[in-house]
Amino acid sequence: MNTVSALLTGNVHAVHDRAALYLGRYGWTPTGLYDAHDACPAKCACHRTGTYPASILGAIRAAVFGRPRWYLTGITDADQHSYSAAVEWFNTYLIAVGHAGLHAPVFDWETLPGRTPADVIEALCAAAIAYRRHTIRRAA
Repeated sequence: MNTVSALLTGNVHAVHDRAALYLGRYGWTPTGLYDAHDACPAKCACHRTGTYPASILGAIRAAVFGRPRWYLTGITDADQHSYSAAVEWFNTYLIAVGHAGLHAPVFDWETLPGRTPADVIEALCAAAIAYRRHTIRRAA
């Protein structure tokens, strides 16, 4: 099974960067966590590798846990913190700053008709940059 390298630390900006890379490589779906390809005869790359097109939250999960993860049972407190912090920052970024012409919570932003994979990847990268700037400013 092909996996994405798990992050050793809970750096929010790194999680967003990895989530953007995941979406760029495996694709994006605006609903659910992952597109399981239920109608597929199970011979596609998704089924062979276990790397499915993901929503924003699915991509963040893959970035934190090193692979797509449908459920959050049996995870460590550190992983839960990393996942929660990344989702919280991205949601806050989309509400406060917005991206691609919309200020909205992550679910409303992601499912807006006309949203593209490029919009989603750019938003994750922009949120990562904003987090870096925020933490540098706080440290100064």
